[in-house]
Amino acid sequence: SEQIGALTSATMAGEVPFDASFTRRVELLGGVPVQRVAEIVEAAPVMTRLLAWIGERRDHCWVVTGNLDCWVQPWLDRHGLRGFTSTAHIDRGRVHVGRILRKESVLRHFSGMRTVMIGDGANDAQIISQADVGIACAILHPVPPVVIEVADYVVMDEEVLCRTLSLW
Repeated sequence: SEQIGALTSATMAGEVPFDASFTRRVELLGGVPVQRVAEIVEAAPVMTRLLAWIGERRDHCWVVTGNLDCWVQPWLDRHGLRGFTSTAHIDRGRVHVGRILRKESVLRHFSGMRTVMIGDGANDAQIISQADVGIACAILHPVPPVVIEVADYVVMDEEVLCRTLSLW
């Protein structure tokens, strides 16, 4: 838990490259049963107002996360949301990274459509810079400068985020 927390914080701040960090975090969690990690994801706190906002517009919203499908898909399904994730393969009960999602590659699925991206970590900078509207989200923790530099907006309050999203 402590190793993963420290590694995640360093990655979000842009101090450790996402791919290397993510691969290491999956190695650390690889032996934990998939169902147990999915339960931890399910129990994680959520921004209830934002989740309700997305739920009301689920046909126009997608979750884009570097996290593994086997860990986050149950959460997405529970909330009726669609998403883009990294993929895993499981070998003898152990989880391994199959493909790490390149978040910026998601935008090609929305060619000709207006795109709004929200992010809070260094690995979000590229997709935020390429979206029509980029929002740096500093609600849960400070956003690294690389994200602030490319964002059109910086929000620090969930209600403000929902109001900002409602502009589009």
